[in-house]
Amino acid sequence: MSFSVTSLAAAGDTLTAEHLFKKGLDAMKHNQFKEACDAFEGSDEADASPGTEINLALCNEKQGKIATAWGWYRTAAGLADQRNQKDRAELARNEAVKLEPKLHKLTITVKGPAPEGLTVTRNGTAVPSAILGSDIPIDPGDYAIEVNAKNKKGWKGSVHIGAGPGIDRLDVPPLEDAPVAVTPPGAAPAGGDYHPPQPGNDGSTQRTVGLIVGGVGILALIGAGGLEIFNLAVTNPDYKKTKTDSDACPTVVPLNLARCAGLATSVTSKDDARHSNQTAAVVIAAAGGALVITGIVLLATAPSGRSTGALTKPRVYPLFGNGTTGLGLSAAF
Repeated sequence: MSFSVTSLAAAGDTLTAEHLFKKGLDAMKHNQFKEACDAFEGSDEADASPGTEINLALCNEKQGKIATAWGWYRTAAGLADQRNQKDRAELARNEAVKLEPKLHKLTITVKGPAPEGLTVTRNGTAVPSAILGSDIPIDPGDYAIEVNAKNKKGWKGSVHIGAGPGIDRLDVPPLEDAPVAVTPPGAAPAGGDYHPPQPGNDGSTQRTVGLIVGGVGILALIGAGGLEIFNLAVTNPDYKKTKTDSDACPTVVPLNLARCAGLATSVTSKDDARHSNQTAAVVIAAAGGALVITGIVLLATAPSGRSTGALTKPRVYPLFGNGTTGLGLSAAF
């Protein structure tokens, strides 16, 4: 016979407490001590009473859990004192005294100064720091002990507690220091945000674009200079003579009208070409200057890559000679 008491138990629920108490008594009659303890424990959670706790002590004692039984007898005696139930208090206290010679005890000691954040667990249940080093009653069985502390390596051990009276000691050696975590280059520091290096973010692409743009701008400036030189060529001596003759046509008698018309057409054509070239040179020069400035900005603001080294400050310089006029752009990596 077994019971599920968790869903039934509720603090102050006398009906549930009474129901589970009767089930516990019935289980005791059939020597089903574990089931009886489960029922009594649920009854006590629903509505604590010295009588229920005395029965809890008795069913644990029947299972050989002397330390647990001893603890419940003492708890029952204290509650009976609070409720002025002298007979039950005396009964529970006397039963606890009878069990004391049968108690098995365990002493857990952590050697050395207590490290910061020290925690000790016994089968997953925390052991209060205040009882470390003291002889504490314990039921027979196997226990896994774990000890941990801040910045220390954890320690694990086990102990077997036999039936009957006795004292076992478990000495935990001083905890070793935990290894200091070393953050490798490029890894995220503990507790911080990690931003991995982004591929292609060394500035090489931006520098390449800057050089191309700046180079196109320089070529544009050279082209504009070429147009201007061509315009200067239009003012050569032949053009000047033609223009002079054309201007003199109305007053110079030897010149005929047909020739004057031809001279005027030639001068007009050359003037139109000159004006067109001059306009084109201005537009191309402006565009080239803008491209050169853009290229310089791209070079100056590009991140320095580890593999290519730092970028020196770009430099623009004039170009003259061998029929060439323009601007030069230099940058070193």
